[in-house]
Amino acid sequence: MSTAAGPPQGAGEIDVEGLYGRLADRGLRYGPAFRGLRSVWTDGTEVHADARLDGGGDGGDGYLLHPALFDAALQTALVPGLDGDGGTVLPFALRGVRVHKAGARAVRVRTVPGEGGAALTLTGPDGEPVASVDGLVLRPVTAGQLDAAAQGTRLLRPAWQAVPQPGPAAERRAWAFLGTDHLGVTGGLKAARRPFDAYSSLRALDAALRDGRPVPEIVVVSCTDEDAPVRSAAQRALGLVQDWLADDRLAGARLLLVTSGGVATRPEEDLSDLPGAAVWGLLRTAQSEHPGRFVLVDVDDPEDSGRALVAAAATGEPQLAVRQGALSRPRLVRCPPAPKRTTLSGTVLLTGGTGALGRVFARHLATRHDVRHLVLLSRRGPAAPGAAELVAELDALGTRAEVIACDAADRAALERVLAGIPAPSAVIHSAGVVADATVGALGPRGLDRVLRPKVDAALNLHELIGDPDCAFVLFSSVAGQIGNSGQANYAAANVVLDALAHRRRALGLHGVSLAWGLWADDGGMGSALSAADLNRVRRSGLAPLAHEQGLALFDAALARDEAVLAPVRLDEAALAGDGVPAVLADLAPARAEHRTATATDALRRRLADLPEAERDLAALEFVRAEAAAVLGHDGLDDVAPDREFGAAGLDSLGNLELSRRLSAATGLRLPATLTFDHPTPAGLARHLRRLLQDGSR
Repeated sequence: MSTAAGPPQGAGEIDVEGLYGRLADRGLRYGPAFRGLRSVWTDGTEVHADARLDGGGDGGDGYLLHPALFDAALQTALVPGLDGDGGTVLPFALRGVRVHKAGARAVRVRTVPGEGGAALTLTGPDGEPVASVDGLVLRPVTAGQLDAAAQGTRLLRPAWQAVPQPGPAAERRAWAFLGTDHLGVTGGLKAARRPFDAYSSLRALDAALRDGRPVPEIVVVSCTDEDAPVRSAAQRALGLVQDWLADDRLAGARLLLVTSGGVATRPEEDLSDLPGAAVWGLLRTAQSEHPGRFVLVDVDDPEDSGRALVAAAATGEPQLAVRQGALSRPRLVRCPPAPKRTTLSGTVLLTGGTGALGRVFARHLATRHDVRHLVLLSRRGPAAPGAAELVAELDALGTRAEVIACDAADRAALERVLAGIPAPSAVIHSAGVVADATVGALGPRGLDRVLRPKVDAALNLHELIGDPDCAFVLFSSVAGQIGNSGQANYAAANVVLDALAHRRRALGLHGVSLAWGLWADDGGMGSALSAADLNRVRRSGLAPLAHEQGLALFDAALARDEAVLAPVRLDEAALAGDGVPAVLADLAPARAEHRTATATDALRRRLADLPEAERDLAALEFVRAEAAAVLGHDGLDDVAPDREFGAAGLDSLGNLELSRRLSAATGLRLPATLTFDHPTPAGLARHLRRLLQDGSR
């Protein structure tokens, strides 16, 4: 229902979803019931908008003027201040409010700014007066005040949602089983009467394909057993993934990897398969880099899992858990605010204590908590830059700090340190490094470099500190939940930490893993990110955390009773876009009715509407625009048609992302080597144009 014919003369339209995203970035989060603005225009001074309540009917639910509709009208007064640096304002007081017609469900709003506020008029579909406000007074509110109110909405937790069982169509797929059946999965497939071919290795499958056997559509692998070391399981999974991706004959097949006890679907569920958790983290990144190639399924009873595995493959979901025959998929959801505040006291052991993030938390423990003795472990110890100054600063705050050189991944060295200090009341494991590479380029050394300080140190701390009263806090990363591209090793390490928190709780010990989002200006792991990297993070729906926000989320997390929590800052505008990771899908705001749900086949449809003579130029502009988005440029002018992508700054991760975006835009299956085979926008556009033309014949 439109309240007026078209926008006001001379006014430019503002994207409504982007508007609510910008408001959320300032701490003003509007829920679905209060997102009543449908269209907004401004001429730089006045603001005009169409606002409407959801649902039909002519009544106003018993109100003279429905509160949600009136609130949407008041939101227009906030628009002029969003582009300035004057801070955020909120409605404070109203003067001269009159309702001229009761029961309205849709209005056209006109907002005229004045000194310290605005005047509003609300009219109906035929221009009849509905309500007016002579004076709306606005008052500034600080970011700190808004952040304090919004912290609970930025503390997320994993949740598993039920997935309906699909029909029997998947029974016609060609299946195969690969390798050794560590878990007994083949027995389940046989019990479910699911025919499959068995191959001892990819080499055996290769030989069968050379002999003319058809390529199976689903290839199942039993990943790990509980006795396999974490590092070995991760190395085997990495080698399998790389070999799988290297065989072009398998491009249309899916590799289904099965674990048992690798993920926990309920808070009280034990997590016995830490090696399986490493596989989940590593494969989540492989799924991000190569969509549609891999499926992860965790089962509670491998020998009775046959029908569930067939159903899981038919859903199209990349990650599933099977519990008592039912399927569920992972999501991150918001936590409600905790009712209490928890403080740490006594002796606190902090690994990575002289690193950039370690210093931030050392100061926080001294100022906001009752910690009077800090033991700061790092590989360089007192020789670390700034260590002496940090000790002096903490001493001035009334906290005695010991800086000890110790590689916590060295069990004997850690045991010696623990023997020489008072029993800690809390352990915070913040140590870690990154060594980013795509799955295809990641080697054993890069995997080990990240697993050692994260996983080996965490396991040593777990085994050496068995006091059930000792708070045990692990710093992991939301990269493990999302599967960040280029961080398969980091994702694997962090998912193991998440699993360890579950394992400790099942043993009657304390354990919480905080899957942090990216920190802003941390001077550590995030400091080397390029503008394109940061832009990629934002497109995933996340924004960097300021120190004050992160510390407040840390305190909020301590007051909760979950094994895994994700303290992150959401980018509302990015969440409303396409390409958000599936695990964050439920956090995305409701889309406006006029928005299309996906960009799939966008280029194909665009070219079909153009004359033949204009299609080459349109394809080139499209490729340049997509490349500009990946590189973080504002427009396609920064991407020259004949300049090679590598020279323009497109790295291996950017290449993968551009290939994925163009695959969606064309509906074609495009290789990961796309920009290497066609290194300039002009050449790539010609190639896509030929593929689309050949496919239309």
